[in-house]
Amino acid sequence: MSSRLPPAKDSLIPRPDPMWFGDHLALDFLNTTAVLRGRTVEWLRDGDDWIGWLCAAGALPAAAGKRLRAQAEASALDDCVRDAIHLRDWFRRLLVRLKTDGGGATEADLAPLNAVLASAPLFRRIDTPRDAPPRLIAEQTWRHARETLAPVAAAMADLICERDLDLVRTCENPQCTMWFLDRTKGHRRRWCSQAICGNRAKVAAFRARRKA
Repeated sequence: MSSRLPPAKDSLIPRPDPMWFGDHLALDFLNTTAVLRGRTVEWLRDGDDWIGWLCAAGALPAAAGKRLRAQAEASALDDCVRDAIHLRDWFRRLLVRLKTDGGGATEADLAPLNAVLASAPLFRRIDTPRDAPPRLIAEQTWRHARETLAPVAAAMADLICERDLDLVRTCENPQCTMWFLDRTKGHRRRWCSQAICGNRAKVAAFRARRKA
């Protein structure tokens, strides 16, 4: 019996391309589901979506994505999507709690993330770039579909351990669910995109002033 994912509610609705407003891989991953014009859109509906998104995000080499699509069973990639969505939902809950409570994460809190990080086979090799001395770099094997969860888990770990969570925010548009890391110089970023939600806010404020 096939274990492919059932059609998503938005499967008959054209989706826009994935949006890269997060300025951090972990937050772009959270943004793989979003509310657009009042409708929930899911960018990770099956294994093909998952591989495509990872490659577009630069989290999976294109050659590895092509090989996994050719060699891995569709059911294995779809299982990864289910695991990815569970990880995404868990991380959103953790992030909301950390930002709301202001406390740190415990070992128990981070157990799901550490379990994914521990499953990533890594190796080190000597790279010989042109016109530069040799250097030792770490790479991943990408032999099994399950390994594709590792880059987003590593990005989550980076966000928790290395970033200022005060600068991790959601768009101020109450109808928008996008997350982002505010990297602006004055840390005054308010919108997922100035061209989308920022512009809508300006238009709404202009209309309100005209009515007044």
